[in-house]
Amino acid sequence: MHSQRRASHERSLANFMNSSIASRVKTFLAFLGLCFVLLQLWNLVIPGSLRWSSSPSGGYYTTTDINGLQHHSTSSSSSSTSRQRRFSSSSSSRKQLDKARYFPAKRLQNLIIVACHSVYTGLDFKHPESQSSWLLLDYQKVPGQTQSFLEHIKLGIKQAAADPEAMLMFSGGKTRKEAGPRAEGLGYWLVAEANGWFGHQAAVRERAFTEDHARDSFENLLFGLCRFYELTGHYPASVVVVSYDFKRERFSELHRAALRWPMHRFDFVGTPAVAEGAEIGESSTFNEFEKDPYGCGSMLAKKRALRDPFADGGYAGERCPDLEELLKYCGEGGTGDGFSKGMVFKGNLPWDD
Repeated sequence: MHSQRRASHERSLANFMNSSIASRVKTFLAFLGLCFVLLQLWNLVIPGSLRWSSSPSGGYYTTTDINGLQHHSTSSSSSSTSRQRRFSSSSSSRKQLDKARYFPAKRLQNLIIVACHSVYTGLDFKHPESQSSWLLLDYQKVPGQTQSFLEHIKLGIKQAAADPEAMLMFSGGKTRKEAGPRAEGLGYWLVAEANGWFGHQAAVRERAFTEDHARDSFENLLFGLCRFYELTGHYPASVVVVSYDFKRERFSELHRAALRWPMHRFDFVGTPAVAEGAEIGESSTFNEFEKDPYGCGSMLAKKRALRDPFADGGYAGERCPDLEELLKYCGEGGTGDGFSKGMVFKGNLPWDD
């Protein structure tokens, strides 16, 4: 009898121990699960930049974010060196992000920009040379004006057909309220489409795109570069601008220089002006951009506002991140101080030689 009681007691004790161990294991696993959930919530709520840890390394601080990417900063080095490190760091991060993006035209290397000058308002494309098919300003209502638009389209197509690695881009935003929310760039593209790309459809159509935000010639070039990046994932090796001859100096001497685009990688192809009023006004516009290269001053900024009746705005840094600082730049004091004071953007640019 005594041995039976003892055996029963031992079995009870063993059962208790087993159940206790199982309970503790379950509790421990539940604790691990809770830790995992909290860690995931931490990653969602707190960005990696707030959890950086830093240690001195080589005279500057090296910080590593949650993705394992390194970032550098210093309080003692020059501002230009600091900018270079930040630019290098952001470029590294950008490469990581770009791996997940889709770039439909990444094989293209060069850029041809057709700067648009009017909104196409026609409901069909049977007579694109007709004045009634375009929203013309008073000075544009002269014989041959609409034909000059077609000439620019044809010239851009011809340039693209001669370079199989070039992207053709029609650049111009929704600039006229009377025309409705129609972009100049899209109108030019549709005219080309309706006319079979003037004999080059097979060679050019798949390489033709639009930029639908530019409100002036400076933005034709700057936003054209941004749009090229959006479509390819890189910046062009060369740029050709198609416009009127009288704008050659404005593009090559002012806009190109303000963006610090290398001269040996830039070309301009122009056609004669039709309207005398356009050439007369060029002197005034050139002088304004010479004083205010980035168009931030009252005169040029007002023109941009008037050419943005649907409040589309321009390009922001998330669309072409390497140009974020350039897109916001206005010069000393943020008002545009001109080339005479040497206030050209001095930050790092992806096309720096």
